[in-house]
Amino acid sequence: MKLAAIPMLIIGLCVGCASTQTVTSEQLKHTQWQLSRIDGLAIPPSFNASVGFIEALQVNGFAGCNNFFGEGELDDSSLTVNKIGMTRKSCGQQLDKFEQQLLHALQQGAQLKMQDQQLVMQGEKTFVFIAK
Repeated sequence: MKLAAIPMLIIGLCVGCASTQTVTSEQLKHTQWQLSRIDGLAIPPSFNASVGFIEALQVNGFAGCNNFFGEGELDDSSLTVNKIGMTRKSCGQQLDKFEQQLLHALQQGAQLKMQDQQLVMQGEKTFVFIAK
């Protein structure tokens, strides 16, 4: 009877770990992601945004018009990027607004999930990135 409980416990632990989808800094290190959808909608080709992670959770990317960089902090799969710096070009009202939404999500903190070669960043909006 006790022996039958051990495999069930192991299966329960494995299912529990798989369903939490906790994202770690090791999983993000040295990865590059291309934005593919916002709130379930495909992005226009002109919104060519990307994000990358390097050593010590340094974050860099392209927000559609401007390059950005900052210091990432990951707490229980929630990513917050501090000390964001960026170039300062204006590319039109629509693209500028999009950039501000993306950078705001990074500064305010967003829940991360990794699934099927995708990185999902959930804040006020849901940004879905695909692996480059």
